[in-house]
Order: sequence, then structure tokens, then C-alpha cells
Amino acid sequence: MVYGTSYFQSRQDAVRYYSVLGFKPADVEEMIKKGVIHIGKPSGLNSLRRAVLHNDQGRSKRYFIHEDQQ
Repeated sequence: MVYGTSYFQSRQDAVRYYSVLGFKPADVEEMIKKGVIHIGKPSGLNSLRRAVLHNDQGRSKRYFIHEDQQ
């Protein structure tokens, strides 16, 4: 299973992603401060649950979770 997260490689990637949706950089900074989105790799990873960077909208890079099912 693969699914997107609210984790981005950098602030610039978050701004690129959300600018396509009409958000301004200040809006993105506020979402980061409130914990709506995050910068850096997600926690809770293991050999069956990996975070992988994917190219996403606005030329951003966003972490997706790849889960292997046993």
C-alpha cells in the first residue's frame, strides 16, 4: 500500500505544493507552526513501513508511506 503524508522534504517543497492550491507562503508557514504539515521525514518507520520521496504537484517533493503487507 502507498499513501501520501503531510511531510515535505523542505519548506520550499511545501510552498510549491500548496501554491498550486492557492495558498501563499505565509499560509504554509502558519500550517507548519500549527502542525498541520511537517518538514522532514515521518516517524514510526520500520522495515515494513518506509517513507519515500515522490515528485508531487507544483514540482514539490512529498513523503509517501510504502507499507509492505505480510
